[in-house]
Amino acid sequence: MRQKTDFAVWIKGIVVKVGFVIAAIYIFYTSSSEWAAREHWGVISTYTLLTIFSCFAPVRISNTILTVNNAVIFSGILLYGVWVGVWAAVIESLIIAFLVRFNPLKAIINIGQLLMTIWTVAFLKDWIEGFGTVSPIISDLFLAVVYWFVNLTLCGLGISYFHQMTWARTVKMMAKGFTSTYLLLLILAGVGSRLVELYGPLTLIPMMIAFITISYVFHHYYDNLQRLQQKVEEVKSFNHNFLTTMAASIDARDRYTSGHSQRVAYWGREIARDIGLAERKVEDVYIGGILHDIGKIGIEDEILNKKGKLTPEEYDKIKQHTVIGYEIILQAGMFNELLPAIRSHHERIDGRGYPDGLAGDEIPLMARILAISDAFDAMVADRPYRKGLPVEEALQEIRRGSGTQFDPILAEHFIRIVQRLPCEELQSIIGIESIPQKQLQEAIR
Repeated sequence: MRQKTDFAVWIKGIVVKVGFVIAAIYIFYTSSSEWAAREHWGVISTYTLLTIFSCFAPVRISNTILTVNNAVIFSGILLYGVWVGVWAAVIESLIIAFLVRFNPLKAIINIGQLLMTIWTVAFLKDWIEGFGTVSPIISDLFLAVVYWFVNLTLCGLGISYFHQMTWARTVKMMAKGFTSTYLLLLILAGVGSRLVELYGPLTLIPMMIAFITISYVFHHYYDNLQRLQQKVEEVKSFNHNFLTTMAASIDARDRYTSGHSQRVAYWGREIARDIGLAERKVEDVYIGGILHDIGKIGIEDEILNKKGKLTPEEYDKIKQHTVIGYEIILQAGMFNELLPAIRSHHERIDGRGYPDGLAGDEIPLMARILAISDAFDAMVADRPYRKGLPVEEALQEIRRGSGTQFDPILAEHFIRIVQRLPCEELQSIIGIESIPQKQLQEAIR
């Protein structure tokens, strides 16, 4: 598996560091003859000025800054062909390279991905014009989408190589971040090109005013949005810290369950990742694990810390912690996504669990995940009335309970996760007892 990953990185490196560079040199060389013509110097001067202007008039969006140079390049391709696009791209890349820390290899790689995008769009433009019947509106829209797509995939390839990320993930993040604004700028560039074609270069003036206005509006909009997001994150962080501290205080009341919530959260997160849940859901499972026993705050210390077997009445009171925790979070009016983890983590697949006697898929996925994590940690941890089971015996109990107490598919995933871990790492996780929690125990005593 590791060899396959190394080979994929090696191939990606060859494509980016050799393929992009060769493409840059080849396209630059083949198009240079066209801009050498004396009658083109007016166009080159105009696009040089536009390129420099665009480098210093970026459009700010939510998580990045987008230069409008791609719009300038796109308009050049539509009006004059590949050579203007190449000229503008090379100037823009060199300006940006010198503005940031100059790296010759990365600069030429960036030029390579831009020139390949330009060449592809120019080739398709000539191909479409060969039919002679395609509306310019449709043609320009199609070419704008092609420009966005090719630029996105090639740029994503380069970034994923240098930042050691997967290509698909990089492209997805980039597409999510700026697609709408990027396409809007390209479409405006297409409209501007057609106006210049019909009414002459003076129509560039209103177009530039439009670009500046858009940049100004976006800047203020995303500035306000960013401030709002920061406030939301601060509130979320405060809430998480508050509730996590509450949960840790429950664990800290009993030295035999110290660190239990964190370990349940850890195992829950591993299962959630192993079954391929989205990262946001994985985080929900983790926080759900941290808070799953928060209802024990409503259970008397005499029962919670009893050294010995519980009576049926005491056990009934302990069972109420799922409903108590559910009510606490419900009344808090937040983290509703965690309610299933808190209320239903003692439900069983065969319907013999509590508090609602849910069965099978009636039990929310988060609760089914945490039921396994919770049971495993309870089995391997030392308690006042018994020593913790060896890991293999605990896994055997998970196997026995598969299909009756536990979701069989999730149980299978969990057993594989545990068996994959080296012995030392496994024992380290089982022994997790965080420093803040120890401090909390001492403070409570």
